[in-house]
Amino acid sequence: MALTHFIAELRGALSAEACVLSDPTKEDFQLALLRWSDVDVKIPGAIVQVANESDAVKLASAHRTPFVLVCGGHSLWSTIGPDGFILDLTKYKSVQVNAAEHQVTVAGGVLMKEFATALASAGECAPVGNGNTIGLIPYCLGGGIGVATGLMGIACDNIRSAKIVLANGQLVVANERQHPELFWAIKGAGYYFGLILEITLATYPLSVFGTPEGQHWIGNYLYPMDRAAEVFKVVESLVATSSSRTAGLVMLIAPPPHHQPMIAVVPHYFGDLEDGPKVFKELAALGPMMQSEKAPHVPNLSDHLDFACGKGGLRRFNLTGLQEFKIENCLQLTEVFQQLLESCPDASSSGYFIEWHCLPPHDMVRNSAFSHQSVHLWLHCLSWCQEQTSLTKVFESEARAIDAMRQGTEPDSYIDLPHGTRTHPIERRFPDRDTLAKLRALKKEFDPEGTFTKELL
Repeated sequence: MALTHFIAELRGALSAEACVLSDPTKEDFQLALLRWSDVDVKIPGAIVQVANESDAVKLASAHRTPFVLVCGGHSLWSTIGPDGFILDLTKYKSVQVNAAEHQVTVAGGVLMKEFATALASAGECAPVGNGNTIGLIPYCLGGGIGVATGLMGIACDNIRSAKIVLANGQLVVANERQHPELFWAIKGAGYYFGLILEITLATYPLSVFGTPEGQHWIGNYLYPMDRAAEVFKVVESLVATSSSRTAGLVMLIAPPPHHQPMIAVVPHYFGDLEDGPKVFKELAALGPMMQSEKAPHVPNLSDHLDFACGKGGLRRFNLTGLQEFKIENCLQLTEVFQQLLESCPDASSSGYFIEWHCLPPHDMVRNSAFSHQSVHLWLHCLSWCQEQTSLTKVFESEARAIDAMRQGTEPDSYIDLPHGTRTHPIERRFPDRDTLAKLRALKKEFDPEGTFTKELL
């Protein structure tokens, strides 16, 4: 009854362009409910698609009614039951580029490719992630790592200002001068402190990628699984000697139509396009089954991952930080992957990826709550199946994959990306004791009732 009354009031309070959807049998409601994963999806009492900042502030201020936020729809926590509503930012989008000042201001539900395209048209770029349909603002708030980290640093360290709706309904600007402690906290833990409607980021000329128009070299080398030891030996040397001009992914996949397990190595080189094959010549010397290369412009950097970015499906994505590249651990990972495919053919869309990137530039200012700037190796687990009955087996395999790559690492040194989990100890997301203590104190100051999750309380 309380939610019904709340929805009735909303219809007259929001702008004419906003949409309040409350009938789950209607097509518009069902389309709005779609998200990247169908795991544990709940049916909300309403979906409210805001059209502007004023709409969003009104909704976030009504925090006595529980809600969750949707931007790109990739978060497993962007779902709520019939007693609450979804605050949907997908209709509220703005990208304002100031190339002269090397800054961009992004508002609402702007997605990664939309952001990169707008910037590139002005001759600029910024740190972006590995997925075209990911919400730009949540990506930055959770840290923001990717293959270009070695060029421009962690995304959250590039935030210059933010607009935030606090738990008390107040809309504030946070930067180095206004609310500096809150500004520090949102860079790495922003979604625990309020609704961040807008951020201003530092930008860079496209030439930071190594060519005038922002292209860079990407290779693709495909090997059978029985060549794993040889492949990992070469990758180990690349990771150990990587400079700020290289990055890459080692991918354990089972591509259609035959779904046979294979290893794909996808290296990136940021410099003269002709030098890319020379830098990674050892991969070619192994004699891959297939090899190719391309030189995409920045907006098309992640197009090859579009197959995994659509809405719907039983899947989840997890990022785990690694201390070092160990061949024996990688070989265990291949065994886990093959065992998954043998025991559960329904999981053939799953994949385990090891990403390496170079450390952020030494002169990058690092004044944020994000605690993993020194981590340059990450395990990506894409757990994906078609049948509900396969989920347990697929998620158990994911846990074994993470355990395999953590062999030889003390539990106190385990690393989780801040927005990748809410079940493991929070110390893995924020391992520095002083950082965690400061975050908890700020949570009590700005969100003592846990309006924006109970994390840190």
